[in-house]
Amino acid sequence: MFYSKHNFRCFAVRPLAACLSLAMLATIAPDAAVAAASTAASTSSTLARVRAAGVLHCGMDEEQAEYSTLDDQGNRAAFDADLCRAVAVAVLGKNAQVKIVSYPDDRTAIKGLNGGEVEMVATLTDDFSHAVGTHLQFTRPVLWNGVGFLVLGGSPATRARQLSGKKICFLAETTVEESVRAWFAREHLDFVPFPFQEEGEMQAAFATGNCGALAGDRTRLAETRVTLASRLAKPARLLPECISKDPLAAAVRDDDPQWAAIANWVTEALVQAEESGVTRANVQDKRTRAAQANGGDPALRFLLGVSHEVGGTLGLDDDWVVRVIEATGNYGEIYERDLGGASPMKLPRGENNLREHGGSMMALPFK
Repeated sequence: MFYSKHNFRCFAVRPLAACLSLAMLATIAPDAAVAAASTAASTSSTLARVRAAGVLHCGMDEEQAEYSTLDDQGNRAAFDADLCRAVAVAVLGKNAQVKIVSYPDDRTAIKGLNGGEVEMVATLTDDFSHAVGTHLQFTRPVLWNGVGFLVLGGSPATRARQLSGKKICFLAETTVEESVRAWFAREHLDFVPFPFQEEGEMQAAFATGNCGALAGDRTRLAETRVTLASRLAKPARLLPECISKDPLAAAVRDDDPQWAAIANWVTEALVQAEESGVTRANVQDKRTRAAQANGGDPALRFLLGVSHEVGGTLGLDDDWVVRVIEATGNYGEIYERDLGGASPMKLPRGENNLREHGGSMMALPFK
């Protein structure tokens, strides 16, 4: 919501011939193993259509700073693309094709999803306005975002409360402004607003020391820090606080429960893999050991398809989780590569860490 002005979120009983027709379409998948999955696939028109086309159309919201009328979350392109690929590989196999369809804002992304241009949107804000009356269904949150503060490298501020009485720069008439005003009032701190109409002017003011801090969504601030690096003597610093909550989740249409279940359990599998220590490098070894173990961890056996329970009810084969982890890595690997320490953004995980490490990420049980 860095530069946003407003926020806004059955299986059918088919004739036998139709079911057989969909089942035949479902077999036209890039990988033979995927094509042999349960005939439950025929009950999902979205799954059948994706398999027939051999490609997943995945929407990506690429809002542009001050031109956005909705939440602006910064550059998440690599992260979003990995989420799209994870779902595609689960459905189509290791050689899955993904076509990214870019949208300028949330509103057009939702319109494209409801209009059938794409089968999913990688990340949208999951809040009341997005979830009610939009005909969307969301997965678990895949990225916790929210408003934070960026300060110059030489600033003495290490905590947000130390910004009392300092000029806070932000784009005017945005939800960021609303969040910052509300937080300063709630904390009984002296708020000194320094609003701007244009992002470039605001960044120039910050770089020249005319702002005590820059306020915005943390993903956008991380991107701004990269953008300004060459102009600053010392790297800018993100303060640790997040003063608002803005969960992002993958979105699908609400008219296909099986497709929604696939999207949701792919994201759950990414988190569960991290919790279970399953990585891109060791997933095959973990699966082999789970298959050989006499008993072993039942959750791991379920997750990696050893118990033959993880695929059929979704219309997938039992190797889909192994394929996904081989293709993208687990949730932590994706975050580290696309947003964290291995990326230019170097965004601390914070709430996006596993619950056992103090964050909010915890997978639903695979059992």
